[in-house]
Amino acid sequence: MKKLLLATYFVATSGLFLAQETQSFSLEQAQAYALEHNYEKSNADNDLLIAKKKVWETTGIGLPQVKAEAKLQNFIDIPTSLVPANTFNPAAPADEYLALKFGTDYNNSVGVTATQLLFDGSYLVGLRASKVYKEFAEKNVAKTEIEVKEQVAQAYYLALVAEENKRILEESAKTTQDLLNQSTKIFEEGLMEEQNVDQLKLTLNDINSSLANASRQISIAKNLLKFQIGYDISSEIVLTDNIETLLAFKDKENALTNEFDFNNHIDYQIMKSNEQLMKLNWSKEKFSFTPSLVAFFNHTQQNMSNEFDMFSGGSWYPQTLWGLTLSVPIILGSTRFAKTSQAKISYQMAQNNTRKVEQGLLLQAQQKQADYTSALDIYNNQKEGLEIAGKINNQSIKKYNEGIISSMELAQTQTQYLQTEGKYIKALLDLFNAKSELNKALGTN
Repeated sequence: MKKLLLATYFVATSGLFLAQETQSFSLEQAQAYALEHNYEKSNADNDLLIAKKKVWETTGIGLPQVKAEAKLQNFIDIPTSLVPANTFNPAAPADEYLALKFGTDYNNSVGVTATQLLFDGSYLVGLRASKVYKEFAEKNVAKTEIEVKEQVAQAYYLALVAEENKRILEESAKTTQDLLNQSTKIFEEGLMEEQNVDQLKLTLNDINSSLANASRQISIAKNLLKFQIGYDISSEIVLTDNIETLLAFKDKENALTNEFDFNNHIDYQIMKSNEQLMKLNWSKEKFSFTPSLVAFFNHTQQNMSNEFDMFSGGSWYPQTLWGLTLSVPIILGSTRFAKTSQAKISYQMAQNNTRKVEQGLLLQAQQKQADYTSALDIYNNQKEGLEIAGKINNQSIKKYNEGIISSMELAQTQTQYLQTEGKYIKALLDLFNAKSELNKALGTN
């Protein structure tokens, strides 16, 4: 009974393990999975966490700073001071000095110091800059999400197209194999030339070679998809969306650039954030010429004795003070002026780059719209061409079965069909890629 229970448990857990190795994904599910497991997305999230901590780091500079300090000093040789001898003996010569030791063997202290920044222009600008930097990191996360979704979509499209290519080739292989079987029987009965059979074998070999390559392409495409979404490469994956579902966009109005607003594009927003950071850096350098004001408070307890009695009831003497420290830059040489000028130039360059990105996004949106429209037209033509080539191939098969045409003529129509199928597959993949590129240019997912 014990062995039976162990065997049952092993089978159950093994089945669960195998079930976990295979997972099904629609395109939307694959993109959602990637946003949690993709390597670039994970790094972008960590950059955002660092930016948030940077805000706290900068904020902490302006908060009260409290420091405790304890000091223990044991003078092996108490410092010696020379004083004029006539201080104690008026009759002593003026050039005579007495060597005196002042102090105790032990001089210990415990104190607390608190400081508070009251005003510093550079700090105020730095605090604003840290918050803008956090916003910059947030936009970078949003950009990474868009890029990850686009990469996942392209890998998903590639895998689906590879599967579609294999499906069409399998149909052709099955049809050719059936013809070969029929022709072989007829040849064996002496009613057909061997050349016809050989021609069909040659055609079938070509199709099988293409089929084997298609299977390898599926494996490569799926591995790429697994990598993009952060899924274990060694595990199996099943695609639940089909081409017709994902081609639904082609029936919609595609003149999307008419509504395009570069202000909503993440690349433009990132450039604006960078421009703001450069402006704040310029302001920080200008504020380096302004004074800073710091308040401080200090309380110290001192223990002085020739015996080490700081923990056994020795005497302690307090000292307490507070004050203000005002720092006013007067002469800074040319360094500050040079750094301020550099910061100003960097800000001007950031403005130019923002303008460049603005115009580039408008141009890119128009170009990708034209590419998409062209890809859609080519796809529609190739799809119609595939249907026509399939119809011609089917008619040729009927004529071949009826003995109207030779195997050579049939091979020509089959070759034409396979060539048309290859053009259709390429047009299909180009259409998916053009749509993905258009989404990227428009800043949409």
